[in-house]
Amino acid sequence: MKWRHKKFTFMVIPDANSTVRRFQLSAVILVISAIIVLALLACSITSILLYSGNTSQIAQLKQQLSQSTGDYEDIIQSKNNHIDELQTNLADLSEQAEKINVRMNDIKHLESELKEMVGLESIDSAKNKTSNNTSGDTDDSEQFAMDGGTGGEEIPVTDKEMSILVNQTREEFLDLDDLIEQMKPELELTKEAVAKQQKVLAVTPTIWPTDSRRVTSTFGVRKDPFTRRATYHAGLDIGGDTGDPIFAAADGTVIEAGRSTSHGNNVLISHGNGLKTHYSHMSKISTTVGTKVSKGDIIGEIGSTGRSTGPHLHYEVIINGEHVDPQPYLKATRRSK
Repeated sequence: MKWRHKKFTFMVIPDANSTVRRFQLSAVILVISAIIVLALLACSITSILLYSGNTSQIAQLKQQLSQSTGDYEDIIQSKNNHIDELQTNLADLSEQAEKINVRMNDIKHLESELKEMVGLESIDSAKNKTSNNTSGDTDDSEQFAMDGGTGGEEIPVTDKEMSILVNQTREEFLDLDDLIEQMKPELELTKEAVAKQQKVLAVTPTIWPTDSRRVTSTFGVRKDPFTRRATYHAGLDIGGDTGDPIFAAADGTVIEAGRSTSHGNNVLISHGNGLKTHYSHMSKISTTVGTKVSKGDIIGEIGSTGRSTGPHLHYEVIINGEHVDPQPYLKATRRSK
């Protein structure tokens, strides 16, 4: 341990003309200084190594963070696009629900018109008709809004507005579902009623038996054209030209087709349920007894045979053997053949 007491002399010679400087250091101080220098050197090397490793790791982490941020932004953008698409689809769905609702109202209106056409208009259908007429301008404006141009400022939709739209669309489709369920039995009943009414109309003399609309003598008491006395006229006289066609006023079966003194050439058709129609003064008969005719079929031609003053058709409607005024039955033109 004697080395601890040893001293080492160090000389510093600045230049040839300067004084030499000497200083002494013990061995202990030299050893401690060496250890400190080595420790500092080791710490420096360790710090450099650690810094280099951390720098690489930090750079890698920065790269991963940047990539993750980009991926996250892409995901957010994709979600936003998806939300925008869903909102647009919801708006389209809401518009579609409104259009369907308009179409359903149109169907109910057509149902009412169909009932009215065949004489089946009920209190409910009358109410529907009144309601449709009252709201006709609104429906037209809605239809115009759907079919015409649109525009306006583009304002982002809010969550509250979307929530209201979702609830409104849900309610509209629930209402449509209820309306459809309600209309199903109604339309079935209407279908059955129309089918029955069509059968009734087919055997009801609702069309003009000639193309002419010139009434020359009405039903009821009149002055006889020959005797000029008051007499009972059992039918309706419709003026025309000789050879003009005469049509069956309803479906039925020809039960008489011949000639008599007063009626001249004439045809009697039975339509069932005690209903008959009689056509007189024909110039030509185009059917025979037993023939089943349909409404609008040609059964003869206008003439002036029998007790007649000129070309015309004497037309009668008979219900259970009693002659009635044909005028109220004349509502339509014959069907196209």
